[in-house]
Amino acid sequence: MPLVTSFSGIRGIYGQDLKDSTAIRFAYSYLSFVRKKMKKNSATLIIGMDTRPSSAKLLDSVIGALDCSFIDVGILPTPAIEFAVRHFEADGGIIITASHNEPHWNGFKFLGEDGGVLNEKGMSAVIGNAGALKGFHKISDRKITEKNTEALKAYASFVFETIGKINIEKIRKSGQKIVIDPNGGTGAIAKKILEEAGVETVGVNMGYGEFSRKVEPTEDSMIYLKNTIDENKADFAAGFDCDADRVEILLEGGRLVSGNYILALAVKHILSKSRNPRNETVIVNDATSNVVRDVAVKFGAKYKEVEVGETNVIEEMKKSKSIIGGEGSSGGVVIWPSRCRDGIMTLMMMLSIVADKGKRLGEMIDELPKYYTLRHKIEFNAKHDAIKKSIKVYYIKKGFEIRETGGIKGGLKIITGKNSFVWFRASKTESSIFRIISDSDKKEEAQMLLDEGIKIFKRANE
Repeated sequence: MPLVTSFSGIRGIYGQDLKDSTAIRFAYSYLSFVRKKMKKNSATLIIGMDTRPSSAKLLDSVIGALDCSFIDVGILPTPAIEFAVRHFEADGGIIITASHNEPHWNGFKFLGEDGGVLNEKGMSAVIGNAGALKGFHKISDRKITEKNTEALKAYASFVFETIGKINIEKIRKSGQKIVIDPNGGTGAIAKKILEEAGVETVGVNMGYGEFSRKVEPTEDSMIYLKNTIDENKADFAAGFDCDADRVEILLEGGRLVSGNYILALAVKHILSKSRNPRNETVIVNDATSNVVRDVAVKFGAKYKEVEVGETNVIEEMKKSKSIIGGEGSSGGVVIWPSRCRDGIMTLMMMLSIVADKGKRLGEMIDELPKYYTLRHKIEFNAKHDAIKKSIKVYYIKKGFEIRETGGIKGGLKIITGKNSFVWFRASKTESSIFRIISDSDKKEEAQMLLDEGIKIFKRANE
């Protein structure tokens, strides 16, 4: 399986397509990019990692090969490592993680000086230069400072500050009790943060590197938590992926809350607190359910879609001075001044909303417009561009509106009605995988659109 390189980062199976030598080339290319951008030879980088078996090895390899100063923040969630760049005023950062991929995968996220993941132009430069670099030597003399405790404390303070002192007090008085399942990942630190906010927290699979379910939190991988919710009389359960940039929530009875609805509820809450919601802009990716659009429109806020990818959402939030955005399609909410999806921040936001409204989370989810979002992953051959063009021609002949983001490699969205669409895009994190998503306010239509999309895709892939 080939190395996956995109503006989402670098990912591959460790020991096969991702080796220490490969990692060093990309890391050195990134350092060269930072030096050129900062116009100086000296650089200080944050480096941190998730809990995969290979993460510590890759971290040692990178630190041993790059001639720069490092602030090593150790094992922390991606959002905490990104915040550390700003907190320590570093020139950039390297996160060793493969996010929601399985434990035998690993990779890198490269950060800008604001802590956010590099934009597409920056990542293209890093990827483009990596192949030409060679002849590294091990360097023993450099400054390495370990700052895990300070970085964690600073991140926790940032979460509390972003949620707001008044809202934290409301959480503290609300008497909420939840289950968290980091699945051996970095989300385990959420327990301490939640307990500081007065939330009674039951931890499951808390040991670093002890993966007990699929890394990506889905209904199938989290359904067993239904019994834990019942046994502990908890309000709901929250599951994280390995680097805790996304969270999924399982309600009593085993119902998984779609990431689209988590984002919609967060948007509703933020806009309801705005003095002038008509001046606000909500930024989402183009695979996000129309439920978020409906909420934004109800408040009179502006609503803009961009290509899938956290960096695309962040870049547009900067331009539009947006206070909230995200990717409902991947369970990620971005609350400014964060520069990334943040599973722990999102969970705290949900707890804040429950405390503010005095209602159960499931009850407030049910008050939102009803949409049905269906997903399918399918393998494809090397004819990516031809497949996309064939799909596009099919739907044009049917007279549907076509929206494209990111060119031929980006999203292809077919608007089949006021409240329905079907969407296609090759994954930037999983090799040779296409994602197909349908969304409609009618269940039967959502299923029909997905079935038709799969059929057309298979025909184009022959």
